[in-house]
Amino acid sequence: MTDAPQAAVFLDRDGVLNDPVPDPVDGRAESPLRAADVALAPGAVAGLAALIDTGLPLVVVSNQPAAAKGKVADENLLAVHDRVVALLAAEGLEIADWRYCFDHPRALDVARRDCACRKPRPGLLTAAAADHGLDLGASWIIGDTDADVGAARAVGATAVLVEHPDTAHRRSPDLVADAVVPDLAAAAAWVAARVDRHVALR
Repeated sequence: MTDAPQAAVFLDRDGVLNDPVPDPVDGRAESPLRAADVALAPGAVAGLAALIDTGLPLVVVSNQPAAAKGKVADENLLAVHDRVVALLAAEGLEIADWRYCFDHPRALDVARRDCACRKPRPGLLTAAAADHGLDLGASWIIGDTDADVGAARAVGATAVLVEHPDTAHRRSPDLVADAVVPDLAAAAAWVAARVDRHVALR
């Protein structure tokens, strides 16, 4: 007999775990392009600790198209990832699974222009679910953009929108989340308050 699929929490990275930084071209807040620019977002440490305490699997799912658009080398994106992991580890926090989409519709390489994994498409989520035996419809997605809410809607998950003040340009009133919170600490509290009831009703 196989184990029944279980609920999980999917987390966007930039704007949830770490702060975005001003883009060198247009000044809008986007993903850090250098490891030296990485700083954890307010509420990230307390929020992640609370989510770990729920016992639910945690998976980061994040669009990272900067290299595909020619802004930086792939190595820069890996260095940024390593820095986020290191800053969390310094707080005693660990996330086992990190999944990235490095593609973009305007990628310099034609082969990187179309994919099934760039949120709001569900490819990152469905791949993680298949690998770990996760029930997407019983899961939560915590992110700060329309793409995160759209991805949640695509798989029937519960969408928790973090209103990071620097990423308001990536949100619109067109997609309505199940909860709207100021940071990951508030998101974690909202999820944790519903975990036992959520599981019991399944």
